[in-house]
Amino acid sequence: MSGRSLRRRVLCAALALVGALAVAPPATAATAADPDLPVTVQISEVSPSILRPGEPLRVVATLRNDGDEVIEAPAAALRLSRFRVFSRADVDAWASAGTDGLSKTRRDVTTAVAEPLLPGASVTVQLDLPAERVGLLKGADTWGPRGLVVEALDGSTRVGIQRTFLLWLTTEDVPQTDVSVLVPMVGPPAGPVGTDESVAELEALTRTGGRLHDLAAVVTADGDVGAAIDPALIDAATAGSPSTQAWATDLTSRLRAHDVVALPWSDPDIAAAAHAQHPDLVQLAVDRTAQTGIPGLTTTSGVLWAPGTDMPDQATAGVTAQVGADAIVLPPFTDKDAKTTAGAAVRAQTDAGAITAVQPDATLTSLLTAPDDVEPGATTTTTVQRALAELAVITRESDEQPHLLLAPGRAWEPDLPNVSALLAAFTSTPWVRLAPVSGLLDTAEPEARTTLPSRATDPDELTAAGVRALADARTDAVAFAQVTSEPATLLEGVDTEVLAPLSVAWRTDPAGRDELVTSVVADVDARTSGLSIAPVSDFRVIAASSAVSIVVQNALAVPATVRVDVDPRTACLEVGEIPEVRIDAESEASVRIPLRARANCSVEVTARLTAADGLAVSPTVRFTALVAPTIESIGTIVVGVLLALGLVLGIIRTVRRGQSARRGARTEAEADAPTSLPVLGGSAADEPAPAEDPR
Repeated sequence: MSGRSLRRRVLCAALALVGALAVAPPATAATAADPDLPVTVQISEVSPSILRPGEPLRVVATLRNDGDEVIEAPAAALRLSRFRVFSRADVDAWASAGTDGLSKTRRDVTTAVAEPLLPGASVTVQLDLPAERVGLLKGADTWGPRGLVVEALDGSTRVGIQRTFLLWLTTEDVPQTDVSVLVPMVGPPAGPVGTDESVAELEALTRTGGRLHDLAAVVTADGDVGAAIDPALIDAATAGSPSTQAWATDLTSRLRAHDVVALPWSDPDIAAAAHAQHPDLVQLAVDRTAQTGIPGLTTTSGVLWAPGTDMPDQATAGVTAQVGADAIVLPPFTDKDAKTTAGAAVRAQTDAGAITAVQPDATLTSLLTAPDDVEPGATTTTTVQRALAELAVITRESDEQPHLLLAPGRAWEPDLPNVSALLAAFTSTPWVRLAPVSGLLDTAEPEARTTLPSRATDPDELTAAGVRALADARTDAVAFAQVTSEPATLLEGVDTEVLAPLSVAWRTDPAGRDELVTSVVADVDARTSGLSIAPVSDFRVIAASSAVSIVVQNALAVPATVRVDVDPRTACLEVGEIPEVRIDAESEASVRIPLRARANCSVEVTARLTAADGLAVSPTVRFTALVAPTIESIGTIVVGVLLALGLVLGIIRTVRRGQSARRGARTEAEADAPTSLPVLGGSAADEPAPAEDPR
């Protein structure tokens, strides 16, 4: 035995012991194999689980009288079927046959009970079959499952029955079927991280006996068990109470040697996103996971997990291609009528093209998670025997063994002893190999095909209107943030808020989810407010060109650069070019708006702030401008006329004054003037000659 196998067996055995001591539920009445029989038979041991030639067989069972009458001569009988079970359909037929078909078997061992079995009483019986009486063929090719029955008797009358399987192994040289286990670990429906309610719920789930606590125990029990973890769960636990923080730290430290798949952030409901035509929200979750990962772990991403228990429609599965994911995990399915069992990796056609999917085996997954759904009244022992019988048949179906997947649902609450027993059996069974899930996810394009429904919706998924409201709120916030120099600061936490109501977990509480959608949309919308224009009073424009000042206010914690868009409703007033304005955080600035008046009017003017691309980022302010540019023109004309008139009057007055003075002087001079004119260049007759120059 290899060191690794030994380590696995020790871990599984330890986990089984801890689980049995700590969380084993009280015994409850199991459903009888035949409701008409009064005694319930529960097989608690088949030893060895895999019988080899030369080994004796021991079967231990409990008989419980659930009827109203005393079983006077109680006994138990062991029956073996000597015919190998060839197909998975035959496995199911044997397990569910009840009291039918026992004529082909015989009572190989009978053990009597000493005392009568009273109503409600139970007794344990042991049935030992010596090796020489097993009677099975010993050829190398005769290995495989056989039917096994334990009967409860009252004398020779059958009063109870339970069926299971004997695993017969005649050679160690057998092929192996790879089996991978992938466990989803997602949180409860939760609002904002860190709220009292979300912290309290996480505390309950992560403490001893809680779902997440037990899931951690299952996942870490064997190094080949994979986990698909929502990073938002680890983030919430890390931000929570000391106990949730300790759980997250312990989980991540113990998962370092495991295959860990990081699911898209908050495990979004891809069906709701697809039906609302918003795969961008799933892309947002995928991108956020790629950015954050899971602290302390090396993870793979690019795997989506289909919501619900029904097969997703083509639009839902098509999101896988739309967001560039590698694969989608489908709900479990088993084709019991197929001649050979297909591997988990399949191809499927969707609205967005062909995708790769991995489909868990429904029967094997149910034996891991809810064995009563496969075999009513199942015990841990019969569950292990049924699983190994299924796998033996699958291994013998073909020369090429498939790679199978067991994947529980999101809400799985594991039965630790049952899971531990199955894992231990898988690691110790020659025809089974517990394999890391990475080998399955890394498979090249598979040959197997599966068909998806063309349209299927779940009444519990988020409505298209709700998805659109979340998407629109985020789009508006992102666009608004572009006017700031620090958009990341303004958008901090928006993506986690928007993705929270989209989580699949909210399908259990649609009313609470609707309230959360309303709250998130309101909060995200509030991030698009903070820029405004102070109220503007009505004003008068009397000049052809003028300006008005507008006060721009920034209540944000970051600076913003905006444009002021001023829009008169009529063409009588035009607005000139306004440069961009930068407003510091929590401050205001005055912006001068150039105006040109074209005609007399009273015009309503609207003003708002916009981003560079024209997106409105503030409420609209309205005011009235009384435009009267003719007042300026008329005033200019009047002043001009008055000035011209003054000039004319001045000229006239000056001329009149000049003419009156000259006229009087001339009349007096003319009265004394001679009547003859002097010779040109000479002197008048009475005018004395000029004196000679004494020089």
